[in-house]
Amino acid sequence: MIADLAAVEAIDPEAAYHRWVERFLWHVDQLPSVVETTGTIAVAARGVHAAPLRERVSGGGYIDNIPLVDGPEARSGRAVWSALRGYLVVASSRLGVEAPQIPAGLPDDVELARQWAYAANEWLAAVVHEIRDWPDLAELEEALFRLIRRARGRVDPHTARRARPELCRTCGEAAVLVDWIDGPDGAAELAKACKVCGQTYTDTGNENRSE
Repeated sequence: MIADLAAVEAIDPEAAYHRWVERFLWHVDQLPSVVETTGTIAVAARGVHAAPLRERVSGGGYIDNIPLVDGPEARSGRAVWSALRGYLVVASSRLGVEAPQIPAGLPDDVELARQWAYAANEWLAAVVHEIRDWPDLAELEEALFRLIRRARGRVDPHTARRARPELCRTCGEAAVLVDWIDGPDGAAELAKACKVCGQTYTDTGNENRSE
């Protein structure tokens, strides 16, 4: 994705910048739901540590009775939290702006963890236009965003939408949503699709008819 942005920037720097901002905000907007869902799993797993089966948390953030082997989901939540904390510390240092000082570990209180995630989301959204001036943050950014996508893939929480749906050029409905997913090489790829007719759109704006 970095290479793609570089190619776009060589052609249209302003378009590349807007694409980067869109991507950045999409990822940080997912933080509260990812932390809430994976955090609930982590707490549930610690609470029933001796049990042979674990409980899965549904996309709405509630525990149901689907068996789950303790491990990947809870670890994903802790990894996102650790990467987020590290990113906030470095970004705050570079920008000279105080960032939320989130706890060192994912809190046992899921609501508290969610509140901290919202605080981080708001801070990052407020400084997004200053962050790209520090290229050394790019590696930390990529690592954090990759963990967010991986955590979402494991627990499938709802997607937070900052931007309004775009107009579909096929059916005319305002139902084209943007998502960032992991591509074959692990880098983020843009996916745009109409939730009404299924029309998909490529990165360049060309249309691909969904079967």
